[in-house]
Amino acid sequence: MKALSIGSFDSFWKAGLLICGLVTWSLPAWNVIVNPYGIFKTKYSMGSRYTSSTTNERYLKTEHLLNLHNKRNPESPSAIVSAINAGNRAGTKETYPEFDGLIVGSSIMGIVDPLIFNQYFPNRRFYNLAFLAAKPDEILETLKSLNREGVAVKSVVYGLEPIAFTDTKSYGPAYHLHPNASGQKKERVIFDYLFASSLSDGLSRLSNVINGKYSVRYDIEGTGRYFLERYDQEIQLNHAAFVLRQFPNEAKTVSAPPWIESRFNDFGALIRWLQDQKVEYKIYLNPLHPLVVSAYGESRLSEFKEKINNLAGDKVNDCTKLLMGEGINRRFYDYKHFRDVESEQVVACSMQ
Repeated sequence: MKALSIGSFDSFWKAGLLICGLVTWSLPAWNVIVNPYGIFKTKYSMGSRYTSSTTNERYLKTEHLLNLHNKRNPESPSAIVSAINAGNRAGTKETYPEFDGLIVGSSIMGIVDPLIFNQYFPNRRFYNLAFLAAKPDEILETLKSLNREGVAVKSVVYGLEPIAFTDTKSYGPAYHLHPNASGQKKERVIFDYLFASSLSDGLSRLSNVINGKYSVRYDIEGTGRYFLERYDQEIQLNHAAFVLRQFPNEAKTVSAPPWIESRFNDFGALIRWLQDQKVEYKIYLNPLHPLVVSAYGESRLSEFKEKINNLAGDKVNDCTKLLMGEGINRRFYDYKHFRDVESEQVVACSMQ
């Protein structure tokens, strides 16, 4: 057998090195161009920003509030560092909106227009800081991170539901906290997103971009809320058909998981922090669909309300049965989320 020549070996080695390099850098290129989590700027990515179902609200909303604060205070240390990193000097003071009221909670709260709360807090300007599947400890760390940077946190409204205290599901990159809240270095977080395993999330995003159809749109740089555009379009087209798809007659009740007691401890820590910081706060229980009520049972829901009341140290308005009655399925998008058109009624209940 003829021995492999040095030249052939050298070519083989170079080809192998090239292939390894292409494979290594294909992942960050994919994550920047497809941008499934919305972390990277639009000029490097395809499609409209904030229209991916995996948009990372935790990161992007916090980043937006911090950026607004730095623009209002261009001589603050963090603003100067940002300006230096961007290759610019600190700018002059300009007028940027200041949000001193924050809506927190899970995706149920994320659908609420903060302008509704502005009516009940005339001296405040609210931003919707709710996150998908938000837990009390994540909310607390995010509020602390904003407070440390000097962002005004004067009023907080938190709408609760029992699932936040029983959910054991593990979540991926779309649910990672902002580095200011997690304690990680921002450069490390960006590096992790460059090399995040995102094939499934990326393909879903890519499909939406190609089809030009988006199921959701996040108003990150406006009110903070999100819009379920596909659902709204289907409702407008044929609400009866939408209800049949979303609420099948054969749907069966599944018993809810047990309470995660540490979540109640985290909620108590959040309340104590709000009290220590003299932040005005309002806590209430969100409307529930009958199937969810059945899953937990009346006795467990009463227990949940009692736990929250004891920890909140104030009267917690119970709006869990607000939307019950005839035609309830027309008031919900699914078994968890009530429609945004019900928000004014829900907020009115929460403020009683």
